[in-house]
Amino acid sequence: MKTSCQDTRGFTLIELLVVISIIALLVSILMPSLQGAKEQAKAVQCLANLRNIATGVATYQADGDGRFFLYASPKFKESGPQKGDPEFYFYGDVRDDGTVDPTASPFMPYLANNVNLFACPNLPWGSFVPQTGAISLTTNYGYNASYLTAPASGASYGFVPRRPDDIPDPAKMFVLNDSAMCWLPDNEPLQNSAYLAPYSPGWRATTHFRHNDRTQALCADGHAERFGQEGGVMMIPKHKLGWVGRNMPHYAQ
Repeated sequence: MKTSCQDTRGFTLIELLVVISIIALLVSILMPSLQGAKEQAKAVQCLANLRNIATGVATYQADGDGRFFLYASPKFKESGPQKGDPEFYFYGDVRDDGTVDPTASPFMPYLANNVNLFACPNLPWGSFVPQTGAISLTTNYGYNASYLTAPASGASYGFVPRRPDDIPDPAKMFVLNDSAMCWLPDNEPLQNSAYLAPYSPGWRATTHFRHNDRTQALCADGHAERFGQEGGVMMIPKHKLGWVGRNMPHYAQ
C-alpha cells in the first residue's frame, strides 16, 4: 500500500536572512516618512494651540478696549498695590509651592484657564528648565511685550498696550512665537521663555526654530503661520535659537 507524504521543509537560514534583510530595508525606507509625519503632526498641534489662543485674544479685546494684554503687572496685596513678583498674562501666578495658579491672570479665563494651550509638543515639559521655578506648565510661546506693551520706554509692564489698529502691518507682527532661551556665554541650560526678545547683536535670542528649522507665530491680525529665518541670525545653533529677520516687520514696526 502506497502512502503519500507531505513536504514539511521549512525556511532555510539563507531564506530567513533574505526576509529579515527585506524587512530591515523597508523599515529604513519608511522610518523617515513616519518621522516626518510625526513632526508634521506636532507642527499642526502647535498651530492649533496658537489659533485657539488667538480666539481668546480676540474675545479679550472685544470685552475690553481692543488692546493687547500686559506682559505682567505688579501683585495686588491686602495692603494695597505693591511692586513685587509679577503676575504674568500667560498663566497667572506661581504659588509658594511652585505650582501655577491660572485664575490669577485676567487673560486665562478667556482660554478656560487651559494652560496646556501654551505647551508646544516639540518642546515638552521636562525637556527644559522651567523659569520662575514652577513645577507646573508655564509657556513655550514668548510674548512680544517689547513692542506690544511698551512702545515708549521698553519696560515690560506698566504701560498701556497697543491695539491691532496701531500696528502698520499686523499680518507680519508677532504676538506669540515659538520660544526658548539659554544664558550666555555657556549656552546652558535650555529654558522656556515667556518673553520674545527683539533682535540685538550679542543679546540672547528667544525665537526657537524647533519645527524642522522653522518657527511658528501668532500674528497681530489673528492668523498663525510658520516662518524661516528670512535673513535673521541663528545666535545659538546648538539650541536652534535666533531671529526671523532683524526686527522689522516681525518684532517691531
